[in-house]
Amino acid sequence: MTNYFYFKLFNNIKSEHEAKDFAKLELQSLFGEVREINNFVDVLSAEPLKKFCIDGIRIQDMIINELPYGRIQGYFGKKNDLDNINKLVKRLAYTKEIFIIMSSKKEPVKLLKEIFPDGVLDKNVQFFKVDDLILFRFITNQYFLEKSEYISKLSRNEKEIDSNCEVLFSYLTKQLYRIPASSSMAIGKRLEDYFAIREEPSLYLNHYMHPYKGKFHPKMVRALLNYIHPEDKGIVLDNFAGCGTLLVEAQYLGLNSYGVEINPLSALMSNIKCNSITVPLDKLKKAINEYSSVVGKEIKCLINANNKQKLLVENSLKPEKIREEARIALEEIKNQNGFKNKELAVQKIIIARELISPIKDKNIREFLLLSLSGAISDIARRTKNDFENVLTERMNDLYLRIYLFNKLNDTLKIKPASSETYTEDTRDIKSVRKETITGIINSPPYSTALDYIKNDYPQLVLLKLVDDMDGLERDMIGNPRKNYDKKELLEAIEGKKEDPLEMSPEAKKYVNLLKKGQREDAALRVYKFFVDMLDALNEMHKVLKNGAKAAIIIGNNHFQVNEKYVEIPNGRILEDIALKIGFKKDIAISRKLQKSSVGNIREEVVLVLEK
Repeated sequence: MTNYFYFKLFNNIKSEHEAKDFAKLELQSLFGEVREINNFVDVLSAEPLKKFCIDGIRIQDMIINELPYGRIQGYFGKKNDLDNINKLVKRLAYTKEIFIIMSSKKEPVKLLKEIFPDGVLDKNVQFFKVDDLILFRFITNQYFLEKSEYISKLSRNEKEIDSNCEVLFSYLTKQLYRIPASSSMAIGKRLEDYFAIREEPSLYLNHYMHPYKGKFHPKMVRALLNYIHPEDKGIVLDNFAGCGTLLVEAQYLGLNSYGVEINPLSALMSNIKCNSITVPLDKLKKAINEYSSVVGKEIKCLINANNKQKLLVENSLKPEKIREEARIALEEIKNQNGFKNKELAVQKIIIARELISPIKDKNIREFLLLSLSGAISDIARRTKNDFENVLTERMNDLYLRIYLFNKLNDTLKIKPASSETYTEDTRDIKSVRKETITGIINSPPYSTALDYIKNDYPQLVLLKLVDDMDGLERDMIGNPRKNYDKKELLEAIEGKKEDPLEMSPEAKKYVNLLKKGQREDAALRVYKFFVDMLDALNEMHKVLKNGAKAAIIIGNNHFQVNEKYVEIPNGRILEDIALKIGFKKDIAISRKLQKSSVGNIREEVVLVLEK
């Protein structure tokens, strides 16, 4: 029996290619062949959808509500079976709603329990019946996950989260005809008004637990993950894990994951983002309260005129040692913005750090450490040394995000998978066994990358996360501030010693172009980047299973040479290198970046390879 599927896309899709490429790719991978719906009016006026455009149902009002811009509004497909509805609702990234029409004599409620047992009527699913035809309307998990960002922004406690979650779950089912407030209104907006805004939230729930520049877009990552790994089980890897966006999305989809990240602060972010949502809420809240109390008492001891007063925790630093360590730390971070005249704040940070060490539960200990790192970042941007308030605000915000996930999950029924991020060099992966990975998605730092170390420097120093800062700077791929051994690189480029890039004439062509154009420093950085990526690609090939796919998101660099700009096609060069070491090309998607008129990265390529 033929079942009719209508996939309505999100109205916050930023560009045509997302609807044309990513949305279609994930549908083809999870569902099968589909065709474009350019205007839902066309299908609403045809059978069988036309039968539900009647008084009492008016499915047209639901379908045309908050339609996306662009030429593609959705997709249509047919299927005889209904086995994959659960997967479609829980995994799709670019599809906001799914409308399915089927012919059945079964009661809709009983049928719903068979095809979508996790569904909750009038929250993420509705049904309508006309004669023997049943229409189900499913709202995808992605919708609730994204819109929860506004709940985080507007909720101050658990009670408000509980209430606002009910508003979210009723918004598309019971408030269809609500007129939103003006987008320019500054005061008086309600939560529902934010739901109506055409923007793509990307910092929802545990995606935002610490400031981080240059992160993935979760929606695109989820769609790519659906394309390269549509199976329900497996282990996926991001060997440039950053702040863990891919790992969080894999966890939402029930896929186990590993991360590899050379920056220990980034590795901490990735691990606690994934592991914190598995910590029992009562246990976490109790630990936060106890930690806040002891930190407050220790700080009072520090600022007490009676320096003879003992600290409350064994092995804590004495006040004089705290002051000395703060002095040394301030000397090391003196060139960092935001820490001038903040000696007392740094002393308090050191106390807070020391009080975390005795905590036995690893997940709680790392949660508090990441909260403290975020507080350091906040302190750098504030003029007052109100450290205790900043730390309390940070811990409360992160706790409420985890509470919100649990509240949403009462309905969404996500079963989080396991994740582990290792602090090691992606050019020499030791913690992941050979041929165990069933999919890879990453975004390497480019040869003119963001300065990740500079952004994290105060936290790395104050939290003692790095023993060898120079070594970290040296080993980070694409570090724009690192001065490499020019002599060694030049000898390889000029053929005086073994050249790893001899295998890629395409890479050598652009390196030599920069060198001849009096841009030697740029040429060496580009050369070093491609040599590093050769090693990283070899490691990716080693850990992937045969037939598994890897998606690399990489932008093109632009350098000025003799008053003209030279574009380095990083994606094409990485493809060339990957094919030489044994990968096969699957697809490549080029996308113009929205900020294409400025900056060194104007075009991005999604390169999918297969082992």
